Amino acid sequence: MKRLFSVAAAATTSALVLSGCGGSGGSSGAGATDTLRLGVIVNPTTWNPANSDGGGNTLFFQALYDTLLRLTPAGAPAPGLATSWSYNTDRTVLTLKLREGAKLGDGTAFDSSLVAPNLMSVKNGSGGFAASLASLKTVTTPDKTTVQLHLSAADPALLYNLGLGGSYILPPSALKGSGLTTKPAPTGPYSLDTTQTIAGTKYTFTKNTQYWDAASYPYKKLTYTVLTDDTARLNAVKSQQVDAITGKTTMIDAAKSAGLNVKSAPLDFQGLVIGDRAGKTVPALADVRVRQAINYAIDGAGILKSIDKGFGTRTTQIFNPKGEAYDTSLNSRYPYNPAKAKQLLAAAGYRKGFTLPMASISSIWGSFEPVFKEQLAAVGIKVKFTAVQPADIIKSFSAYPVFMVTWQTAKESYVDVLQMISKTSLINPYKSTDPRVQSLVDAMQTGTDAQRTAAGKKLSAYLVDQAWFDPWATVDNSVMISDKSVKFELQAGNLVPALRSITPAS
Repeated sequence: MKRLFSVAAAATTSALVLSGCGGSGGSSGAGATDTLRLGVIVNPTTWNPANSDGGGNTLFFQALYDTLLRLTPAGAPAPGLATSWSYNTDRTVLTLKLREGAKLGDGTAFDSSLVAPNLMSVKNGSGGFAASLASLKTVTTPDKTTVQLHLSAADPALLYNLGLGGSYILPPSALKGSGLTTKPAPTGPYSLDTTQTIAGTKYTFTKNTQYWDAASYPYKKLTYTVLTDDTARLNAVKSQQVDAITGKTTMIDAAKSAGLNVKSAPLDFQGLVIGDRAGKTVPALADVRVRQAINYAIDGAGILKSIDKGFGTRTTQIFNPKGEAYDTSLNSRYPYNPAKAKQLLAAAGYRKGFTLPMASISSIWGSFEPVFKEQLAAVGIKVKFTAVQPADIIKSFSAYPVFMVTWQTAKESYVDVLQMISKTSLINPYKSTDPRVQSLVDAMQTGTDAQRTAAGKKLSAYLVDQAWFDPWATVDNSVMISDKSVKFELQAGNLVPALRSITPAS
């Protein structure tokens, strides 16, 4: 992501472990909670949300900073420091009414003067949240409890992105200079206790009791311990050393066998991006019949069952099943049919096939590459792999005409449009578009809710028919496993649950 958790590597770099033990130092019933211990697999790369891509930093930021909006577990915008919102007629001005009398975690009285410096800092930052505020031109403050966001064009994804992480509020003084490189400036439910923190190993947070919404965070203390081994994390929850982990689909069977609670949800589009749709480097790809042949040639349902162990949903479309553009009826469009693939290739003039250069990133895609290579070869498409290092995965998108991704999708389908369809998207390196795509994107951007939904479904159908992609599945990369002491709700469209959604079970 460059949006937050963009590729499959994100699924392996932002797992966490959660623990709140009973007795001293732990949970002993409602109202008497003490410590929640979280184990994270990555260290925070920055304390400044404006320079972050989210991912493993998300739970750090949720502990430390307040936001204008939040997202419900279902992925809908909900009040935070802003209590209500409305658009003007053409949806280019968003008016937010702010919470009166709210105190931030550091004791600062919140008002509209804090909003503009923070939003513009994010917009002008170097992190992934900057793209989420690309439509923002200026922020005006009619009074202390009102702000207006003036946009260059309507942006249906704006409210979602503000709740996802585009609206963290920090003290304006902290936004100047490089102070946030080494330490946070907390405004949220917790502060970093530097006396109990060992950078790179363990981070300790204490509750800010003066914070306006302190009641929504039952734990008095948090500890984030860096843990890197998948097996160790699962063993920790199985042995009740910890209460819960956010893990991977590979852990689910063992967790269920141990009697643990498991929740998972589809999060990522998995499959091939046929980037060179104009045939600039591989002329065959300019023919829609060739792109459709690729869809018929690869057994997406089989890959989901054998490699992903069935943890996901077979699909032919890139949008999230919870999004308004998703249309279940499209999922039967490309059943596995090598004979049909050969017919299409022959009709397009490629009876003898052609060679397709692709990046091989074995540490990420090693289980998948031999499978789709063999299946494409069976219809005459010869994949020629070149080894690429994981660190160069983003660069490889523009270097190869077709590439594999596991890409996070969102409940708000227009977010996916910006991340996968727009000419500035990382996974649209050839900047593909056509009049039909653009007209439907425009309708999604500027229409009413009903018009956006209708346009989104038409766009999804058109992309499936034109085979811009070869989706295999929407896979479950949002997985949480717990024992009986913690209850939680997964966050739609997010790899990790919201911190406020993790609470004692009693």
